[in-house]
Amino acid sequence: MIYRRISRIKIFFLILIPWFIAACSFHYDQGLELEQQERWAEAAIEYRIAVVENPDDPENLAALTRMNVLVAQENFETYQHYLKKKEYHKAFRRLETALIQNPEFGEARKEMRLWWHLLITGKVELEFNRFSSNLRLAEEMVLQVRINTPNGKILSGNISSETGIFFLENIVYRTNPKQLAEYTINSIGLKIKRKSSLGYVRSEFNKFINFRVLSPLQVSGDINSSFLKTPQNVLDHRHALLTDREAFVTWHPPRLVSYELKFAGDLIKVISKSNRSEFAPDILYLNNSDQRANLDFGVYQLKMNGSGQKWSIRRKAYRTSEDDYYYGLSSNLSLNRYFYYDRVFRFSQ
Repeated sequence: MIYRRISRIKIFFLILIPWFIAACSFHYDQGLELEQQERWAEAAIEYRIAVVENPDDPENLAALTRMNVLVAQENFETYQHYLKKKEYHKAFRRLETALIQNPEFGEARKEMRLWWHLLITGKVELEFNRFSSNLRLAEEMVLQVRINTPNGKILSGNISSETGIFFLENIVYRTNPKQLAEYTINSIGLKIKRKSSLGYVRSEFNKFINFRVLSPLQVSGDINSSFLKTPQNVLDHRHALLTDREAFVTWHPPRLVSYELKFAGDLIKVISKSNRSEFAPDILYLNNSDQRANLDFGVYQLKMNGSGQKWSIRRKAYRTSEDDYYYGLSSNLSLNRYFYYDRVFRFSQ
């Protein structure tokens, strides 16, 4: 009886082992066939499955490595194509993928050092008596800020209905402090979605403050290369923002705003006829060692006039650390890498 059981087990394994070997070689063989057809990406998928099924087979590993190098080259060529078309987000994703597939890709690693990650932050405090009654008919309402960029594109970010804080990320190619200083507020307002009687959803943007598309008439001055040897935590710098100066009065921006920027040491002077700079950032933090930057627009106070037709704006002066929204923002762990700097610029009028 025992002998029969052992015999059955032997027969089972004699059947199973060839089947297992065939299954393992199937994906490798498929990969070889696709490789011969120069379908590198599809071949890499088959080789990857073969490696998962049999990770100790050096032939599988060699084939996957070979394909990853070729697919990385394809992704890098696509990256260059998107770069020429100035489709930066698509380009960056391809570059990231190329380096995941081939971490030793020297040309791709060199390109990656030309990219910066940018965090744009701020806070909006609203003071109003009433909104238009027809807003009650809206399907959805979201406070938004829109940002002008140096390349002419406009970024949009939601403003938290609970805290008033906004933040949005962007990636920039071959940038420098002078270019980063050209980011400005385009508008602040309420994005509304309404449903028509026919069931169609229509979106509109009700602008409270509208600076429109802005770009400096001139950017002058020199920037020295004095970066800190060791990046510092941004929160360690925030106490320097506390001031006893009198806050600006509220301001109704004109239809057309023109300005210039002038770099002078660690200051960026905003020169405009109105002697106001609410459209510009308040602080620029750079982390050259990690290729990250943070544009802090500070705290805006928006106030509606009595008729409910017009809004004014001013940037709030920090009297105590409680006025500073940044301490709350820093609790967002996903943004932690932006909270270090080795160079800081203050915007001034």
